[in-house]
Amino acid sequence: MSNLQDHKLNVYEQLCTSYRAIDDFRAKLLGLLPLATGAGIFLLVNDKKKIEAAEPYLLPIGLFGFVVTLGLFCFELHGILKCNHLIKAGIELEKRLGINKKEGQFIKRPLGVIGFINEPFAAGVIYPAVLAAWAFLAMDFKLKQDCSAFNLFQDATWAIWVFIFGFIVTFVYNLSLILPAHLAKREKKPRD
Repeated sequence: MSNLQDHKLNVYEQLCTSYRAIDDFRAKLLGLLPLATGAGIFLLVNDKKKIEAAEPYLLPIGLFGFVVTLGLFCFELHGILKCNHLIKAGIELEKRLGINKKEGQFIKRPLGVIGFINEPFAAGVIYPAVLAAWAFLAMDFKLKQDCSAFNLFQDATWAIWVFIFGFIVTFVYNLSLILPAHLAKREKKPRD
């Protein structure tokens, strides 16, 4: 093997390691964030004495949780972008190394379940849901409210809009990343 081929293989190994590290961290964060949020909110509101003591502070607690989650969401969006660039670089390196299309982890990478359900889609559900929970805690949680489904839905207007906005932003972002790959795949298909 030539030095150039060795160098390409070394770069490919480093690229694979970087991709796995980023993807692994994002997956852990995606799994832990809703659990930590749910546990934190549950611990805050499961005892009537705790909630009565905390009620005046629910707005700042909710805003703090919202802002921290928003920061993590921005970090996630950047992680998605980095992974997307690493995937593109991986595909290019696999082509240059002559890795066949059935073996290359980047070339053969599926685009998503039914075309768009992938890691960014999952982030687009989980992060807006957590943001909505913090928004609800900050803006609409009331100790003495009637807990009927209708009243919760009516009182959760801010939270619902937070979720919808976050989901739409992430869904559009996801589409902007996957559409070029779908179009490229479509152009490569032989026409009968």
